[in-house]
Amino acid sequence: MEPVRNAPPHFEVLTQQAANGDNKAFQQLYDHIAGRMYSLCLRYAGNANDANDCFQEGFVKLYRHLSGFRGDGSFEGWARRIFVGTCIDFIKKKKIVLTAISDEIELAADGLSGYDKLTNDELMKMIGTMPDGYRTVINLYLVEGYNHKEIGEMLDISEEGSRSQLFRARVYLQKLFKETNG
Repeated sequence: MEPVRNAPPHFEVLTQQAANGDNKAFQQLYDHIAGRMYSLCLRYAGNANDANDCFQEGFVKLYRHLSGFRGDGSFEGWARRIFVGTCIDFIKKKKIVLTAISDEIELAADGLSGYDKLTNDELMKMIGTMPDGYRTVINLYLVEGYNHKEIGEMLDISEEGSRSQLFRARVYLQKLFKETNG
């Protein structure tokens, strides 16, 4: 059996080629992850202009660190960590303060009927309207899977501060849901 001639090389090889200036190799890497990384940036930034800035900066950082990819895990997972870090750095640079919602908002004791009927797009739109601090913690915790200690370290807040932000973000989402479907 003859080997496939135009099969794309393994990501470890592609990253080394791209790090050595091979533009075609970098284009293959870019094409593989660009859509997912832009979606990630948009989730954290909350608007297209800031997402574009994060996306561009993320690829600059990815390019600079290509030689650091060793192939121990997936290339996409490795790139994702770079982009999440870039988004967090962007948020810190903007000096976004983790907002506090007024104590008047109470968690509904009876739950929210119909909440489970939201589509992923509807939920993402709701998350997109949240204050930056809430959106950041919700993304880090629920989407990326970081724990409160890790989130606290990334955002320079306490572990309890992360828990509080997540709780308040959930309350905020519930309030939005009630207003929309009330």
